[in-house]
Amino acid sequence: MATQMTTPKLRDWTLRARIGYSAVAFVTELLPKYFYEIAPPGVLMSILTLQIAEHTQSNFEDLYRRGVEAAESFARAGADVIIMGGAPTNISHGEDNLERALKELSDRFGVPVSSSSMAQRNALRALGARKVGTINPAVPRKIGDSAAGSIDDGMVLVGRKHVGAKLQDYNRIPPERAYELGAELVREHPEIDTLIFGCPHWASIEAIEPLEREFGVSVVTALQAIIWEGMRLAGVDDKVAGYGKLFREH
Repeated sequence: MATQMTTPKLRDWTLRARIGYSAVAFVTELLPKYFYEIAPPGVLMSILTLQIAEHTQSNFEDLYRRGVEAAESFARAGADVIIMGGAPTNISHGEDNLERALKELSDRFGVPVSSSSMAQRNALRALGARKVGTINPAVPRKIGDSAAGSIDDGMVLVGRKHVGAKLQDYNRIPPERAYELGAELVREHPEIDTLIFGCPHWASIEAIEPLEREFGVSVVTALQAIIWEGMRLAGVDDKVAGYGKLFREH
């Protein structure tokens, strides 16, 4: 007797956008988790990891080249938007050079191309940031302070905090550490109106709502800004609750 086959019921969803993201990291672990918590159904992220083990100028040059190669792969795979990760890599050539390079890539691939540092800058602009405090997972340095590198004209860097972690430990930073450092910084500098957490590869997302609610500041994290930038450039304008004013109001 023949066994009757039944077709499994598939989840009903419509593809809305593909966002290509080149993750510059020791490992990419937290970013996919948070992306699919935040993004609405039908918005997908294509990821290529460009591994980095040390912050040096020579590494940034190589990573930028590899990032352009990754962007080409995303375009060939049908991405609607491409975000080049690695804010220190993005900003190491200077803001003017970065904007020109992104425009050239957009023209070349026929889709919007942005970067993690540009996403963070655009998020700060959207929130009307003026007096900014930065928090980074590593010790701030001239090259590698991705949060401070995203501060735009008309904004003032008021103070900084850092975890002091090594690249291979970013994914193991306890989630509460981001809140603790943000709260310390605002208490030390009550004039701060906006906090920005650099690097999307540590758990800073959970700190957004508590810090905004308790201290009345705006909060940007690199991961939040990357997802927001990708969605908005792809024409996905859904407002998302639970991840700060940026997603709720812009």
